[in-house]
Amino acid sequence: MRTGVLSKDNIIDYLNDNFINTWVENAELGRTGSLQDPIAKRRKREGTTFNSTHALANTIKKGWVKGSPVDCFVISPDFELMGSVDYNEFLDKMKRPEDEPIAYMQFLKDSLEDKRPGLNDIILTPDQPSQEVLDTFRTPKKAHEDYTVVVIDTKAFRDGGTLNIEIQAGRDSAVGLFFLLDENKKIPNENVPDGIDPDVWHSQQSDEYLKVLDPLKFYWGLFPGNTHQITYDFEKGQRFKLCATGDQWGGVGGINAFVAKITAVEGKMKSIETNETEISKDTPTELNIVLNKENQTQQVLDIFRSPGGGYQDYNVINIDTTAFDGGGVLIIDIEVGGAEPAGSFDLYDEDDELPTEGIPDALVSAWGVLPCETDRITHEFEKGKVFKLGATGDWFSDKGNINAFQLNISVEEK
Repeated sequence: MRTGVLSKDNIIDYLNDNFINTWVENAELGRTGSLQDPIAKRRKREGTTFNSTHALANTIKKGWVKGSPVDCFVISPDFELMGSVDYNEFLDKMKRPEDEPIAYMQFLKDSLEDKRPGLNDIILTPDQPSQEVLDTFRTPKKAHEDYTVVVIDTKAFRDGGTLNIEIQAGRDSAVGLFFLLDENKKIPNENVPDGIDPDVWHSQQSDEYLKVLDPLKFYWGLFPGNTHQITYDFEKGQRFKLCATGDQWGGVGGINAFVAKITAVEGKMKSIETNETEISKDTPTELNIVLNKENQTQQVLDIFRSPGGGYQDYNVINIDTTAFDGGGVLIIDIEVGGAEPAGSFDLYDEDDELPTEGIPDALVSAWGVLPCETDRITHEFEKGKVFKLGATGDWFSDKGNINAFQLNISVEEK
């Protein structure tokens, strides 16, 4: 990693010699659905090919910013993202045209000085020692092909401390594998390390596998609806990578949500790792929750899918408020995960037929809740009944894209 101060005079030479800096029009990598066919035809006409599975292309895809026409990246020789910013964000920062070079140079300096601009690291400090991450993981066709990576920065804890990570899996099909790695440890990939049996490497389990992977901590087999907590004592502040992927037990192509509460505390603590705790056995299609005067609040962790423009593809939560005979106010606090698609949420009466296409005629809705953003639905009712909440992706994301969401559902009595 670069040390010392980078000046305007030497930053470009150093960048060119040691790293990749590129502006990428996202349509070229197939992100814009309407342009995929025209671009494919153009490449065929021109006799050009493009390997979208190359490590560089995969790194670029991981750094995409929703809604950005063009992204700028700084990438290491090992294809690790060091900085990412979208063109729209550059424009927001430009008060005058001459500000553009200044902003661009600052982005490059921050990237090369290990400040990781635009990468949304979880930064923990004594003043803010805890944060939550809401995201998804999936079971790939081949082991090590697809990881969701959360970078955790504890550098503010200079004298060391304990890292606690409490993970809860959603109720969809995929079973989770979670590995805590040092920042400098390479994320596992499909290439089998020297001296290890390919079957062992691809199984992602066994003592031999763990010896080669060498994680700081790990947990495999987090089943839907369960929770597990891992702890790790560190001698001095550093950065970690929490890597999540799907276990083959969940079936190839399986997807699930997860929420991780990540906390750092000063000083060493006795390990408080817990066994997995069962939360729910509901099917992934519909979830039934019951609210009453003894239990007025419940949480839901799940995923939604983008249905394509003009359609709906709901995951349904049935909310039973019949215990509140005198009526009340139903409150649904919504948080959307960090994957690409935005979410739309529609509340219906029990007897309403949920639409599969067109603009919903719901009691109340929250549309276009962006990744990592929150919203709230409130609905006043005269007498307790069962409501249906439908969660789906917005119409501006490619069909089939998936994101996580978490709900806090409660009733306030009149």
